Amino acid sequence: MAKITAVIDIGSNSVRMIVCKKSSRFAFSIIYEAKSRVRISEGCYEQDNLLQEKAIDRAIKALKDFVKIANSLKCRKILCVATSAVRDASNKAYFINRVKKEVKLNIKVIDGSKEAYFGGIATLNLLPKQNSAITIDIGGGSTELAKISNGKVIDTISLKVGTIRLKELFYDKQRSFDELVNFIKTNLKDIPEHFTDSVAIVIGGTARAISKLIMPESYPLKTLHAYEYDFEKNIELFKSISKEEILKLKKYNIKKHRIDTFREGVCIFVNILKFLNIKKVITSGVGVREGIYLQDLLRTSGYRFPANFNPSFKSLCDRFLMNETYANSLRVNSMKIFDALKQIHKIDDKYKNELAIASKLLSIGSSISYYRQNEHSFYLIINSLNYGYTHKEKLLIAFITLYQNKKLPKESELGEYLPLLPELDNIRWLSFILALCKCLHKNLTKSEYSFKFENSTLFITTNNEVDYLSNECIKELYKPYPIAIIIKS
Repeated sequence: MAKITAVIDIGSNSVRMIVCKKSSRFAFSIIYEAKSRVRISEGCYEQDNLLQEKAIDRAIKALKDFVKIANSLKCRKILCVATSAVRDASNKAYFINRVKKEVKLNIKVIDGSKEAYFGGIATLNLLPKQNSAITIDIGGGSTELAKISNGKVIDTISLKVGTIRLKELFYDKQRSFDELVNFIKTNLKDIPEHFTDSVAIVIGGTARAISKLIMPESYPLKTLHAYEYDFEKNIELFKSISKEEILKLKKYNIKKHRIDTFREGVCIFVNILKFLNIKKVITSGVGVREGIYLQDLLRTSGYRFPANFNPSFKSLCDRFLMNETYANSLRVNSMKIFDALKQIHKIDDKYKNELAIASKLLSIGSSISYYRQNEHSFYLIINSLNYGYTHKEKLLIAFITLYQNKKLPKESELGEYLPLLPELDNIRWLSFILALCKCLHKNLTKSEYSFKFENSTLFITTNNEVDYLSNECIKELYKPYPIAIIIKS
C-alpha cells in the first residue's frame, strides 16, 4: 500500500477527504482532513432522484481542490467512493463521467451494504473492543447498519431514510410530524430481528453533533471518539428536538451548517435506537473513509489488525520514540515490579496493560523537548492515543507518564479528570513503579533485574554493577507506602 493515501467520500450532504500516512506496516496517522458541504443531493429527492446541475458543479469544484491537496501532500493513491445520493441518482453516469473528464478522478459507487460494512470495519478496528453491537451511520440520503458479533461484521442493511431526504420530503413540504415518523417506522420494518442489541456505535456528523449535545460541559476530555452515554436517560430531549421549530434550535448550540437537517437526524436517531432496544451509545469519530482505508491496509490480514496490535500506540512509537531498547526495558521491569509488590499495592491486574503502555510511551515527549518531557508525553497521549482505548484508559496512561517523576500526585492536582480516573492510590502506585523503573535505567543501558518483596523491603538484584546514579535516584523517590528498597549485584 502507498505510504500516503487519500480517501474521498462523496456523501449526500458533504464531500469529505482524509489523508493517511503509514509509519510502519500497519501503523498510520491522519495528516490532513478536508470537508466541503456540497450537498450533492439538494433537490434530487423532489425530482425523481435526479442530481441537479448546480449541485454537480459544486461537487466538481470541491473535488478539484481535494485532488490538488492530495497531490501537494504527495499522495500515491486516491480512493474515491460515492454513496446514497449518487447510487440512487438516475443520472449518476453523467456525474461520474464529468468527474472523470474534468477532475481526472475515478469514482466507485458503493451499495448500501458495502457502505455499512466499511463503517463496521472502521469501528471494529479503531474503537475499544465490543463483543456485540450495532453500528448506525445516519447520512443525508440513507442510514446504514452493521451487526457486530465476536469481532466480526456478520450482517449489514441500508435504509432509505436520511436527513436531507426527510427534509425535502417532509419538513420542507410542511407535512405532519406523524407522517414523518410513520415513514421512518415503515422503513425500520426491514431490519432483521437479530439486529437487536443493547449497544449502538453511532457514526457520522449527526451522531457526533448529538453526542456533543449530550456531553456535559464539565467532561474533562473534548474528544468525541469513544465517548459513551446512556440512551434512555436522554430520550425525552431527543423527542423534543425532533419537534422543535428550526429557529429555536440555536439554543442547543448546533453548528450553523447542521441546523437545517438536525431535527431530521435526531428523529431518525431516536426511532432507530428505540426500535433496536439500545441502552448504551458509543460515539465513533471514524466511519466510511477510515473503513475504506483499512480495507486497503488490512487486505492480507482479514481486515483486522494483528492480535494485541494498536495503530495509535504503534504510530506514536514510530514517530516519537527515540530509544526503543530503553522503552522495552522499562516495560519489562515495570511488569516485574507490579507483580513483586502486589501484596501491598493490591491493584487489579487489569491496570497492568495501562502501565505497560505508559512505560513504552514514557519518553516520547523528549522528541519535542527534553525539558518538561513528561508534560509533552502527557499531551501527545491525550491527543493522539485515540484508537482502541476508552477515555478512562487513555487518561490513566497519560497520568502515569505525567507523574512518573519523584513526586506523587495529589487529588487536587487531578482536578476535573478525577471522575474518569481510578482511585488515587492506584495512580500513585503505578506512577511510583514507573518512576522506580526510570531510576533503574538512569544510565540508559539494558540491565537485567529481578525483584523480591519481603519484610517491608523490595530487594532488587542486577546482573551488572549497581549504578551510582540509580541508587541516588531511588533515594529521592516519594513512595506511596513506607517500604525500603535495596539494590545489589
